[in-house]
Amino acid sequence: MPLPAEIPIRTGRMKLPSGNVFWHEGGKSQAETVIFLHGSWQDSTQWLPAMQCLAPQYHCLAPDLLGFGESWREGKAYSVAFQVEALHSWLSALRIHRFRLVGHSLGAWVAGQYALTYPDQVQSLTVLAPEGVNDRALRGRWQRDRWLVAPWSPLPLMLPWLGNAAWVKALRARHRCLRQSPAACKTLFQRRTAAINGELLHQGLGQLWLPTLVLEAATADSVTHQLTHAWLRLLPDPQYRELTAADTPLGVDEQEFAAAIDQLKLPDLPFQVRKVPPAPPRSTVP
Repeated sequence: MPLPAEIPIRTGRMKLPSGNVFWHEGGKSQAETVIFLHGSWQDSTQWLPAMQCLAPQYHCLAPDLLGFGESWREGKAYSVAFQVEALHSWLSALRIHRFRLVGHSLGAWVAGQYALTYPDQVQSLTVLAPEGVNDRALRGRWQRDRWLVAPWSPLPLMLPWLGNAAWVKALRARHRCLRQSPAACKTLFQRRTAAINGELLHQGLGQLWLPTLVLEAATADSVTHQLTHAWLRLLPDPQYRELTAADTPLGVDEQEFAAAIDQLKLPDLPFQVRKVPPAPPRSTVP
């Protein structure tokens, strides 16, 4: 989506002790601030269409998490806690101390942990396709990806010799995707299981009493649906919105997404965020 010249999107870079942060920024600094955190296989450009919708009313900032996009980090270890502290250092350097926080996928996990670690700074939390929780029906869902990126695994070496069956082509495509985001792989797959489980948000989400909006694409796959409703069960008072699916970086209609965020501030608009209804989970992929 091209960005109109009348609402320019700026970029910035900052050196931190833990690395170098790159970000996109739009809107006036005097306006209410919204921070956007991208997903596992994305970078800050994922948010440009949504920022274009919100920049006339909000001060929008979308950083590349350290190790993603144009942000680089010192050292090799990655964790959700590391991203939270890097984000806090960056915001402190910019003197931004109150803001709305929006996260997609891995960014939602970081956003949730940030809200728990620094609750006085976060005015509201909005998540889409959120990671950071586990569900009984989804146990073992990362095993294939672990095998695809583990340095000791023979699977990547075997991929060229497995033929052209549909499942082999899917494995090759997934392997290419994983190789393009080494920071996400190190965070999600290449750590000890105990370390990853120790950062899950199960107990913490029940303590988030700030306004929290959980968004879901109308055609979300079964895994994303299961994760979304796990968040909804764990949060004390969530709001829920199903959005029209679209071929966009977020997988949803960008204008609906922006309206959902704005609705948290302006509840008297015709669009109404509704409480999540009880819904049986869809079937999941083992």
